[in-house]
Amino acid sequence: MLMMDKEIKKAVESGDILISPFSSDRLQGASYDLAVGPQALVSNSDTKILLSETNQASIRLNAGDFALVLTKEKIKLPLNIAGHIGMRSSLARKGLSLLAGMQIDPGFEGHLRFGLYNSSPRPIILDYDDPLCMIELHRLVGDVDKPQPRIQELIDGKIPESDRDFLRSLETTSLSDLSKNLRELTQTVSRIAKEYEWINKIIVGGIIAIFIGVVTSIILGIYKK
Repeated sequence: MLMMDKEIKKAVESGDILISPFSSDRLQGASYDLAVGPQALVSNSDTKILLSETNQASIRLNAGDFALVLTKEKIKLPLNIAGHIGMRSSLARKGLSLLAGMQIDPGFEGHLRFGLYNSSPRPIILDYDDPLCMIELHRLVGDVDKPQPRIQELIDGKIPESDRDFLRSLETTSLSDLSKNLRELTQTVSRIAKEYEWINKIIVGGIIAIFIGVVTSIILGIYKK
């Protein structure tokens, strides 16, 4: 059963669910907004980006860049509650794709980590505490037998070293090239079809949709290994 705002707040106040830090301002009718947290890795650098309220660091994703980002909030779910993740529409409209499993299993503890891909032709900047995604919470009919395994680095608010190794193995240069080729192809098609507006909309929209789908499938396939 999907939990409403007052149920989420009551569960947090009673300690049944941990969302830390928790702010009522980020509580929606049936979800809670999560923000950009303390660490990130971007595909064009092997150095972790450390973010906080006191420094000026930002996450910059150029066209075709992939990043791993932690949430500001630490989450802990009991064995009878599962979470579901959704991307904020404001970021999706800018061309930012959220690449992660959509479910948070019962028993999870730690900061959530996400893969982000900039499928737009423009840079996207994310700062500490910027809204990133939302989480819906679902109460189950009972406790699960197989809780989510603990990952100590996520509990400590750190990106796991295994994720850093994954980012090294990702062919990020080819992704950037794909984005560049997509823009060039879209411009060419637009010039050819400029006299036929309806054809232009269908073809260009289809190319972009197919490209995003292919890149997402590639990254998710690597990420699950």
